[in-house]
Amino acid sequence: MSIKDKLNEFQADWAAMPTVEKEILSKIKGKTFLIYGHELARCFCYALLYLNDTKNLNTRVIYTAKSKDELLKFFPEILLRDDFEFIELNSLAELSAVNYVVSTGYCNVKANTPSTAFIDEINAVKFVSQVAEKSCAKTVIISDSRVYGNSIPHRVYSENEYAEINLDSSCSSDSQLLRSIENFWCCSSKSAGFDLTILRTGIILGACSGINTFIDKLLSDVAAGRETQIFNSFKKYSFVYISDVFRAIIYALTTIEPNQTYNVGGINSTASTGMLAAVLHDVYGEQAKINISDNKDIDYCAINSNKIDEHGCKPMINLETALELCVMSNMSDNKAMSLPHNHDGRLTSIQNILLAYLLEVDRICKKHNIKYFLGGGTLLGAIRHHGFIPWDDDADIMMLREDYDKFCEIAESEMPPSMSFQTNENDKNCYYEFAKFRLNNTVFATGFAKNHKKMNNGLAFDIFCHDKTANSKLGQKLHLAMTLFTRALVFNKWNNRKVENGNKIQSAFTNFCIKVFPIRFSLWLERKTLSFFKRKKNAKYLYDGMGRNVYNGSFPAECLDEVIYVDFEGHKLPVPKEYDKYLTFLYGDYMELAPLSTRLGCHDIKLCDIGQYDGFEINKNNFQ
Repeated sequence: MSIKDKLNEFQADWAAMPTVEKEILSKIKGKTFLIYGHELARCFCYALLYLNDTKNLNTRVIYTAKSKDELLKFFPEILLRDDFEFIELNSLAELSAVNYVVSTGYCNVKANTPSTAFIDEINAVKFVSQVAEKSCAKTVIISDSRVYGNSIPHRVYSENEYAEINLDSSCSSDSQLLRSIENFWCCSSKSAGFDLTILRTGIILGACSGINTFIDKLLSDVAAGRETQIFNSFKKYSFVYISDVFRAIIYALTTIEPNQTYNVGGINSTASTGMLAAVLHDVYGEQAKINISDNKDIDYCAINSNKIDEHGCKPMINLETALELCVMSNMSDNKAMSLPHNHDGRLTSIQNILLAYLLEVDRICKKHNIKYFLGGGTLLGAIRHHGFIPWDDDADIMMLREDYDKFCEIAESEMPPSMSFQTNENDKNCYYEFAKFRLNNTVFATGFAKNHKKMNNGLAFDIFCHDKTANSKLGQKLHLAMTLFTRALVFNKWNNRKVENGNKIQSAFTNFCIKVFPIRFSLWLERKTLSFFKRKKNAKYLYDGMGRNVYNGSFPAECLDEVIYVDFEGHKLPVPKEYDKYLTFLYGDYMELAPLSTRLGCHDIKLCDIGQYDGFEINKNNFQ
């Protein structure tokens, strides 16, 4: 059974772990997991199996529980899979070694019978920790913010700060249970000597995950446009989307320092109930008919997740996106993910401007007999959507070296006055190797670009060159290694960052060169590296040395031999005749839509001001 065929698009979104980088996921390839817990554990099992189906991770997933009754919550076909196994807790002694243990326990679960839950959890710790001890397995346990006790209003809690547990509170038993579970695990870890990491989450939001929260009815009512209400809270609560919890688990097992406790929250995801209502109203307008009722509080609290951020595991999903995904999962019609409030309602204008860029480039290239192709996501959009990917906010074209050099020579003289042609030669504050068109008197800057205020940061259109590379595998490998080295010299010098690539000797050498080499010399060296095989007559392979696809390696030069024209937003624009081979090389199954949570904009835009071009329409305006 393929998990991919059983999950809906919301479940597939978090199961794909889109927030976890490929190089981090590769560290769990071929590993064996022992997983214990309730709804969150079930979802994590699905995620690992989904990655086996889609990424060939070849992990082995062993789920354990008190009885087989817990399996009733799983797809029954899961038992037919070779990579999944169920073992009852009292039979774990028969289990051979595992690499990782993940226990989600009562994280974000209400214990209906506290005394029974306490006994069950302590028994679970006993059996599961014995496997961790026998295997010396890295272990992660998941708790939540209730562990901090009866929190004080306006207080945000770090990992070593606790409030008292109010024994008169109906929720005090959950706080005591979570603290007891953590303490038992810590005792087991110290006595047995296995690594233990504790993750404490905010309130977990997960579309179609089965994890219950106090705002579930609110979200379903907003989805249906029904009048609803939420209590007025004295304090704030921290939230986190389920995919960021999975991200923290993978990082805890593979990357961050073990034997520590880390809080896990989302981006800007600490809010009062009134703030939740305001976010939903901002997104859904009159459809969010939310009234604020009497004052009330629940036992969760606000947590500070800076510690795990500083250890390199930063959250990727903000509160607005998490709420949107949950609301949409309750809608009867949720096919579209291109939302009108993307970039504060500017996305349509931005795409119209980018289309005007494309038509301007097309005019110039036809005039000067320059061959070019739509590239990257723009090419993907042309084939899959016959226009922009609905949630995309940039556009790319690609050229071969001969055409690229020719284009760079004439582009500036062909530009209308409202546009600028940007390279690292005519903008001394810019060190991108590829060229850009910029729209003057606008600002469109990512978190990276906004730190370079002297550089022209107008709304951009990217122009990439695909260079020749060696014919032999060894030559390609050496060329790629030199490319990444020279790119690091430029990028890290430009941004005052040290290289830490996992190899201490390589990192030390690269950092020495960054310190010694002037950036203009490094830029020259990068350019020479990219075009090293420029005059090679029989080159059979190309690579994207300038762009993000450099890590995909080389591809056959014949992919970019011939041009055909396809419909793009009502215009005929050029794509490679062998687009299927090229897009498969880039994306694999390119006709499959990206995970839902990634469709809310390709870039983390920090500064956006399109000025007079707000409301731009391609048929009524131009750049003159």
